[in-house]
Amino acid sequence: MNRSYLIIIAAVAFVLGFAAALGSVIIALGAACALAFVIMLLVDYEKSIYVLAAYSVLDYVLRTFVGGVLASAWDEAFLLALILLWLYKWAMCRNEKPFKAAPMDLPIVIFIAVMLVVLIVNSPDFSISLEGFRAVVQYILWYFVVLQLVKNQEGAKGITTFFVAVVGLMAVHGVFQYIIGVEMPAGWVDRNEAGVRTRVYSILTSPNIFGSLLTLACPMAVSLCLGEKSTGRKIVFGGFALMMMASLVFTSSRGAWIGFAVAFLVYVLLKDKRLLIPGIIAIVLVIALVPSVGNRITYMLSPEYIESSLKGGRLVRWLTGLRILEFYPIFGLGLGHFGGAVAMNHGLSTVVDVEVVDTFYMDNYYLKTAVESGIVGFIAFVFLMYQVFINGLRVVKLTKGDDFNRLACGILAGLSGVMVHNWVENVFEVPLMTTVFWMFVGVLMAVWYSKVHGIERE
Repeated sequence: MNRSYLIIIAAVAFVLGFAAALGSVIIALGAACALAFVIMLLVDYEKSIYVLAAYSVLDYVLRTFVGGVLASAWDEAFLLALILLWLYKWAMCRNEKPFKAAPMDLPIVIFIAVMLVVLIVNSPDFSISLEGFRAVVQYILWYFVVLQLVKNQEGAKGITTFFVAVVGLMAVHGVFQYIIGVEMPAGWVDRNEAGVRTRVYSILTSPNIFGSLLTLACPMAVSLCLGEKSTGRKIVFGGFALMMMASLVFTSSRGAWIGFAVAFLVYVLLKDKRLLIPGIIAIVLVIALVPSVGNRITYMLSPEYIESSLKGGRLVRWLTGLRILEFYPIFGLGLGHFGGAVAMNHGLSTVVDVEVVDTFYMDNYYLKTAVESGIVGFIAFVFLMYQVFINGLRVVKLTKGDDFNRLACGILAGLSGVMVHNWVENVFEVPLMTTVFWMFVGVLMAVWYSKVHGIERE
């Protein structure tokens, strides 16, 4: 047996015995699990990213069954723990590079610097602006720790495989929700719209965010299915991919559908252009043969939808955001001051054409960024997303001809779908989505580093 795991077993046995001697079996088990987890991470620090890949499940469990400070702050505490783990790696793993630099580092630093300038120059209420700055920047920091802790292509594939399994099981749950007709709030469907029996969301709180998570994961599942040599694993990942596509349909999230269509287009253009025509035919057939999909799309183009949306939907929100931007074009209203969670939590409002307008979710993260940080922040964010795509292409080209290439295409396609979904939804307002997005940017850049420096495996 591996010497490292003997250390774990010995340490756990010691803690179990000591705590049991004090008369508390529950404390013994809890302490033993915590100690085993910490030692496991010290033995193999890359496994810490698996925790991040299971963000959706961990967050759900903590918020549902634990609550309190732990439920709301666990991800921040874990970010700090991973930074400490990286410092441990720096000190203890002398045979490895202490710090990895990758092409995405500078674009991210530039974006954070621009947001810092906006914070300093334009903060109507500094405490709210600081909170808005934290909401924008904090989750991007996952990129840096993932880059430092993912060792090579083998590790990147393991993390991606685990993430696909987690989301695949959530997709199975989503299909189950559709079968039983899970209840949904009335506001999830326009009152004039017919044909939507239910909208699935699995363990999340929004079908739109569940759809975005599926958009990210599905191209990876397809890549794993096509790349596997084992028939059994092909069936498993193929099944996960089909469940994800089915759940994506059942979310009835038009924004996620648009994102997935772009993800599909990116994938086939990168990997196999011959799939383009069959894919388009399949999409057309789904629209024609699945009433809930066809009705959602045709209703979106109807005069009734436009009228409804201009009264209280996306269109009036976008027009309001554009009107605010006219009055505050350079640096915006101030970070956290309109269009997102921070402004909603503080109950903020602003004056638009001599009318006081209460804040709302902008349903367009790019426009929300523009309203809060002006043209300066908008350009910085668009530049950042452009760099994610361009540097993802670098990894695809760099891995051409090896086993990871197909998976790199899948990851980049999923990231592209989320970037597009952000045009019609505040996807990055949700910590889960921002975290896993930047986790996979970090995974791609870790693969870039391993290829450039010849670190194929341990």
